[in-house]
Amino acid sequence: MVNAYLVNLHLPNDVVFENLRVTEGVLGDDIDVLIGMDVITRGDFAVTNKDGLTVFTFRIPSIARYDYVKEHEASERRRQRRARQRRRR
Repeated sequence: MVNAYLVNLHLPNDVVFENLRVTEGVLGDDIDVLIGMDVITRGDFAVTNKDGLTVFTFRIPSIARYDYVKEHEASERRRQRRARQRRRR
């Protein structure tokens, strides 16, 4: 049997989730909390790691759709177009 609790989760940007049912578990030495999809799917969630600095961000309500694959593909198309233009010169 696993211990279960009702908790309120407060994020640094004043987003609060009340009465979340959570279970106790062993996550690892450097892990404080595991945030599930029941929370993540309520808004926009992102983790970035630019220049070795990891940033976690979350907002409610969701106001934009980000697709890093599409961004990469568009960037790659622009890079290829510029390369073709340079070769023509």
